[in-house]
Amino acid sequence: MKNIFVSALVFDEGKSGISNYIENSIYHLAFSNKIYVAILKKDIPNFTRKHENIHFIVFPNILKHAILNLLFHFFILPFLLSNKYSFIFLPAANRRLMLFYPVYTIATFHDLSQFYIVGKYDLFRMFYIKYVIPLFLKGVNKIIAVSNNTKQDMLKYLNLKNQDIFVNPNGYDKDLYLYGQRNLTRKHINSPGQKYILYISRIEHPGKNHLRLIKAYELLPLHVKQTYPLVLIGNDCENAHIVHEYVQKSKYKDFIKFLGFVENEKMPTIISSAKIFVFPSLYEGFGIPLIEAMAMNVPTLCASNSSLLEIGKDVSLFFNEYDELSIKESMLKVLENIPLQDSMKRNGLHKVKQYNWSCHANNIIKLYEKDQLVQTSKTFC
Repeated sequence: MKNIFVSALVFDEGKSGISNYIENSIYHLAFSNKIYVAILKKDIPNFTRKHENIHFIVFPNILKHAILNLLFHFFILPFLLSNKYSFIFLPAANRRLMLFYPVYTIATFHDLSQFYIVGKYDLFRMFYIKYVIPLFLKGVNKIIAVSNNTKQDMLKYLNLKNQDIFVNPNGYDKDLYLYGQRNLTRKHINSPGQKYILYISRIEHPGKNHLRLIKAYELLPLHVKQTYPLVLIGNDCENAHIVHEYVQKSKYKDFIKFLGFVENEKMPTIISSAKIFVFPSLYEGFGIPLIEAMAMNVPTLCASNSSLLEIGKDVSLFFNEYDELSIKESMLKVLENIPLQDSMKRNGLHKVKQYNWSCHANNIIKLYEKDQLVQTSKTFC
């Protein structure tokens, strides 16, 4: 049993893809290891995946401020760690790294979407990503990319070596979604039995591309909108007001529902009640909601970019994310074609077998153990 230190100081109150990753990777690592998790006091209630091998190291909420959090990771955290830990695991390396690494370190990198979405980050954050992150990644022993697409972006923009990056795909909460498949209780958004068009993502403009999806939805025939409302799940983030203001002015606003953040436990029921799942994001490092929809037997449509091409291959119907008409026609094509829906569902259930949090956690341990074996063999030479 190994002692693993994990920084969860950027847990985002449990409301982001990063927090989904942190919680699930830690939980599955804890099955056979002791995990010591650095976490803000306010985030303890938000960390729902408890295990007897998970131990919290609590830090004050003042570190919720981004600059303080960043400086703490760089200049203080390294001095608080010792060789009592087998290794350090940094689950959000694209956001937080350290000045040096006192113990063997594995870091996960999620995406470089800021290089593809104009105006996503300000000048300070772009400088940090372009120049600071590559410098301090070099001290990490093993770097994990959550998709082949993310690895290629890291090679292109961060000047790293191919042999230093290991692709280890994300998973989905298999127990939760298998349970959801067996216990579908129809808690519907509107009238009993009504299906809807679903998108799950934080409300962020322009990166998550809500406006084009909404405009595409407005183009659908009236009877389709009356049959299938558009349901948007996710907490408000950068420029969310632009999306909300547009919907308030739309003559079809009564057909468009914002549910805000929804707890993971409720997701299987909500996803299973969707007619189709649409993912129009302009760029994704992985896209966990896509495989969650597949797991709940829902046809998936997505943008033809980034890791979505990789994750949705042979399952999803792709569209041009910059073209409202393309999004609209794709939605209509699936909604009106039952044999196509059935085929997409079957392919989706087959595809999700590739994505497993237990395998992801085991691969992290294997990376560490392989290096330890090499070091041991060198000692005996």
